[in-house]
Amino acid sequence: MAKRLTLKEFRRKLRHFGVSEDPSRGKGSHTLFFKAFPGEGVFAYPVPTHTKDVHPCYVSGARRRFRLTPEFGVTDEAWDAA
Repeated sequence: MAKRLTLKEFRRKLRHFGVSEDPSRGKGSHTLFFKAFPGEGVFAYPVPTHTKDVHPCYVSGARRRFRLTPEFGVTDEAWDAA
């Protein structure tokens, strides 16, 4: 189960794994993270910014979308250490 992270921690972890944030989407109620996968295109994932914390469902959803799960070689320990 994913744990609740602050938005700052979440951004740092995603950056560590090569996920970018769209700066033009920073003034709305959501921010947009994206990562390009060669031969497949760009995958994006919106995350609400209403609070300072990111709900665990968005953490686990982003990990799946950006292939940051154990089935793709990113262990929970590696995610927590990032």
